[in-house]
Parts: sequence; C-alpha cells; structure tokens
Amino acid sequence: MTNRYYTHSGFTLAEVLITLGIIGIVAAMTLPVVVGRYQEKVTVTRVQKFYSMMSQALNMAIAEHGTVDTWEYYDDGKNFSKQSSIEFAEYFKKYMKISKDCGPNPGCLADVTVNLLNGKNGSSNYNNSNHYKMILSDGSYVWVRNHYINCTKSDGNVPGKENTCGLLWIDVNGKTPPNIFGRDVFAFYIKKDRITANPDVCEDLTATGWGCPTYILSHGDMGYLHKK
Repeated sequence: MTNRYYTHSGFTLAEVLITLGIIGIVAAMTLPVVVGRYQEKVTVTRVQKFYSMMSQALNMAIAEHGTVDTWEYYDDGKNFSKQSSIEFAEYFKKYMKISKDCGPNPGCLADVTVNLLNGKNGSSNYNNSNHYKMILSDGSYVWVRNHYINCTKSDGNVPGKENTCGLLWIDVNGKTPPNIFGRDVFAFYIKKDRITANPDVCEDLTATGWGCPTYILSHGDMGYLHKK
C-alpha cells in the first residue's frame, strides 16, 4: 500500500491581520464617498417630492381661489410682513402635508442661520418673525412669505424672478446640519400660476446655493457639489 501524505496549508495570523488592515484602509477611503452619494440621492428625492407636493397644493388653491395675483391679504405697502405672510399662507397650507403648523411664532424651528454654499455667512434665519413656518410630515422645515401683493414686483434682475408672488424655503432634513443653501436648504418662488425653483446660477461650489434646486430639478443630481 502506498502511503500518502497530505499537507494542510492556510493563512498565518500575520497574513490575516494584514489582509484585514488593507480592507479597513480601503473601506475608510471609500465609505465616506458612498455615504455622501447616498445622502445626495436622498436630498434630490426630497427636493423633487417637495416641488411636486407644493405644485399640487398651489394648483388646488388656485382652483379654489383663482390665480395668486388675485388673492387678497393684508397689504401695508411693503413687500411682506408678519400679517401678510399669515394670510398668504392660509390660501394653500391646508393642501400641504403638515405635522406641525407653527405660524409666524419663533421657537418652533431650530434657531440657526442658513449659510451659503460658497462658505460665506448667510443671513437667512428660520425664525424670522415675518415668515410663516411649518414642519412637514417627513420632518422637513418649510417657511414662506409673500412678495408684494398682486405679484407686481421682481426679486432682482435675474430672468425668472419677475412678477414674484411669494418666496418659499425648505430644509429637507430639518434642524440637522449642515443648514447650507444648495446642500440641505433650497429656495423656490411662488408665481401667479405655478411654483418655480430659484433661477440663480448653480454650477459649482462658488455659487451661493440659492439657485441649486433649479440644477437638481433639471439634472436629477447634485453634480455641482463636485465642481470647483
């Protein structure tokens, strides 16, 4: 009978530890990218969902009350005030999916300042007493104000800002950071017959971030975050 000898080979402890170390290094390098891309997809989806929801809400309000330029609400000759924003929001808020109706009162939303995408300090605060504030059923913060009665003024000289009836903001993840325009905070306009995204330029990280919802709705992504 022939004797047969079998040699059992395997990994040494040192080899296993080296392999695990390499895997850990690769994971540490790639995981933030994967998580970041996922968060971007979530943000894009929420912006798209909000735009659709608000468009439907405004259409319902228009069907009931006529186009926004015919709405009647408090007018003191200024572009907006606490009372005008309250009466303005009254037309369409009942068609929104709201979990908490805050009104103009401070303290309902986190007391933070929204900064700009380009790194500069911002001046927009959730708790401006002249803004009407709401928390949606998905946890998003929303605040809104009118912009002159009868939609007769323009918000700057950029095409798409003419005849603005109201301004509308959303923070898609509520008080959770970063609270930055173009990352989790987005601005929209209420026109006499539709909702539009802020039309400011948003092509890269030098932008203020105000116009980034237009980029998202056009491209379906947040590619501007990866350009310098």
